[in-house]
Amino acid sequence: MLRAALALAMAIMLAACGSSQSGPRSRVAHYIGTVDRIELTLKTPLATVTRAGSQLASSPQRASLLGNLERAGSEQALSAALTKIRSAQARIAALTTPAAARRLRSLLLSLTASEADLTHQLRLLAVFLPRFSAALAPLGPAILSLEQTLARTQAYGSAAVSALYTAKAQALRRFHGVTNLLMAGLHRLTPPRVSLPQYHAELTSLRGMGTSSGRLARALAGGAQGNVRPLLLAFDRAASATRTRSAQRSEIAAIKAYDASTARLNTLAAAVASERLRLSKTLT
Repeated sequence: MLRAALALAMAIMLAACGSSQSGPRSRVAHYIGTVDRIELTLKTPLATVTRAGSQLASSPQRASLLGNLERAGSEQALSAALTKIRSAQARIAALTTPAAARRLRSLLLSLTASEADLTHQLRLLAVFLPRFSAALAPLGPAILSLEQTLARTQAYGSAAVSALYTAKAQALRRFHGVTNLLMAGLHRLTPPRVSLPQYHAELTSLRGMGTSSGRLARALAGGAQGNVRPLLLAFDRAASATRTRSAQRSEIAAIKAYDASTARLNTLAAAVASERLRLSKTLT
């Protein structure tokens, strides 16, 4: 995911560099000259995107104050860059376009739209990653605490056995409450497309563990343990939902789609350059 974020930033920068050739001297030349001036305004925001992608790739999970400040700065910088890219796109769309330059206009609008979309996805990623990690931080300690309580098996006398079952039921209810809180926190996040499979897998896992722990609590309440093996198996399956082959395939597919979007940027930039060159040869 992080390599894809860095690749995105580099692809956007390369696209900007690859789409700035000069045009013919004519009405088309005037149009191309105007477009070139608009594209010059994108150098700074696209350089910002490259820097932000590099920072995100080098320290995505750092929990220090400096790391938090860097991420906040990246979010603000990417938001400002996105505004400028969308502004440039709107200015190109508003230009009076000679008939001969209509294909160039279409390509330029596709290019800036792709730059805007991928910058938006990178901004979402910069915001999502640290908040996603923070939202799930209580899960590990909660599982460990639950495992320690459930692992207790020795009790002497009916009262002690009853108290042990009660303690386990209470621990399961507490864990169920933790899963509800974690799901509520995740629902407040906006994942980028590349993170959607991991995000949904975590929600599915939390929902399954919460449901299973609630059922186990009811089964153990009052000391009547009964046959809880199916419930334990359901809990284990839910806990491992993020590591299944299906979840891994979905994550890989999302990364490939993300990479394809960055590759499309380069393809569009090359098409823009080619169309400019064609116009320069036919209209000079």
